[in-house]
Amino acid sequence: SLLQELQSVRILSFTEMADKPLPKALVFDLDGCCWDPEMYQLWGGGAPFKENKDGTLSDKKGTKVHLLGDVKNILHELKTDPKWAGSIVAVASTCDEPRWAKECIRKFSVGDGLKMFDVFQEDCTEIYKANGKDTHMREIAKKSGIDLTDMIFFDNQTNNTSCVAGMKGPTVVYTPEGVTRALFEEGISKFPVPGQVIGPQSRW
Repeated sequence: SLLQELQSVRILSFTEMADKPLPKALVFDLDGCCWDPEMYQLWGGGAPFKENKDGTLSDKKGTKVHLLGDVKNILHELKTDPKWAGSIVAVASTCDEPRWAKECIRKFSVGDGLKMFDVFQEDCTEIYKANGKDTHMREIAKKSGIDLTDMIFFDNQTNNTSCVAGMKGPTVVYTPEGVTRALFEEGISKFPVPGQVIGPQSRW
């Protein structure tokens, strides 16, 4: 019967979940991790941003901003795949131009009519200067009620990955060229590894 089929599906997915925990919060840096160029590189241009047919945005000087790696598909999956229904997507950014970054979040498409804004949890979109991103991570933990050990964090700068790994809570993925599918999957498959930095060996 349909009910039996549903129950077997639920049991299967529960068994899979029991075997492999998923992060309850996936936290992304923005500049150089989700998109390029970085907002400070647009000084002299910047907002307002125009949406282009090719999925990029153009600032008022015509400079194009594009999503890096597999960010578009990954964010779409995080919003639409039922396996992520129990997780939130958050932002930890020290971007120089928070207002521009927020406009880009509202305008960048991730497919099927969804924008980045639809994926990121608004009250956990932390964009401001701080001495370290441990500040952003603690704020996300406080607002969401999610333990730091249940978080995975993606960033393209080693000072940030070292800082957050030093919290001995979140799993950290170093993404020097932005979030690629390979690095995303490696992070999810190794999660949880508090205090470690996953990804290519830094040369710094």
